[in-house]
Amino acid sequence: MSDIWDATIYSEFLDARTKPARDLLAAIPLSFSPATCHDLGCGPGNSTALLKERFPNAQIFGIDSSRDMLKKAQAEYPDIYFSEQDIGIFEPTEKIDCIFANASLHWVANHDVLLPKLAKMLTDTDILAIQMPNNFHSTAHQTALHILQSNETWKDLSNKLCYGVLTNPMYDASHYHDLLAHNKFSAILCWETTYFQEMNDHIAIFNWIKGAGLRPALVQMNKQHLNQFEKIYVEMLQEKYPTQTNGKILFPFRRLFLIGIK
Repeated sequence: MSDIWDATIYSEFLDARTKPARDLLAAIPLSFSPATCHDLGCGPGNSTALLKERFPNAQIFGIDSSRDMLKKAQAEYPDIYFSEQDIGIFEPTEKIDCIFANASLHWVANHDVLLPKLAKMLTDTDILAIQMPNNFHSTAHQTALHILQSNETWKDLSNKLCYGVLTNPMYDASHYHDLLAHNKFSAILCWETTYFQEMNDHIAIFNWIKGAGLRPALVQMNKQHLNQFEKIYVEMLQEKYPTQTNGKILFPFRRLFLIGIK
């Protein structure tokens, strides 16, 4: 499979994409001092760098399946070890102290199998920290799905998006809490946050989604079809997201956070 991820496009909103990683990391107890920490789905390394800053004495590993993302990560953070691996089949050679997965596990199927698998990779006193987008029900995502499914040429592209979460769009926090409890996490933190991101215009919303959730579908389009999709999509967004007094657009983005402490 070719590398569908473009680190430059993804990094256009890097501060906003890093904020949830900071919030997830901030909720990990200050007393926690891991010897090893793996960042699953590290992308361009922004979240991995946070781990290195928080745990300076730990061995930090960034793992991603995208060579383009890893190339940028290694160039930006040469003192961190990055490797190309599929996080869906990730298997460490030894038990590890901390698994950090920021905005990555929604790309992996069957979480009822995945989370117990990740829990078994940890030592007996350590932490699994997860953040996932939980906004696939949102106007922006459902509008994009509607456009794809309403067009005979594009409708099959919707099958490439996030293992069906656009058509079954809400992660159930209580289900994930139970998953962690069943896998011997003695303390569990679980919360949701909606970030109201200020965008310069409606095209910026398209660019945000183009760099992440919709990219596996849009990368399959030729330039003419991509321009056509963008025109339709931005016109619909203009109807659904009002302009604020200062000329900006508020783009709500809901996320689910989970921390399991053994």
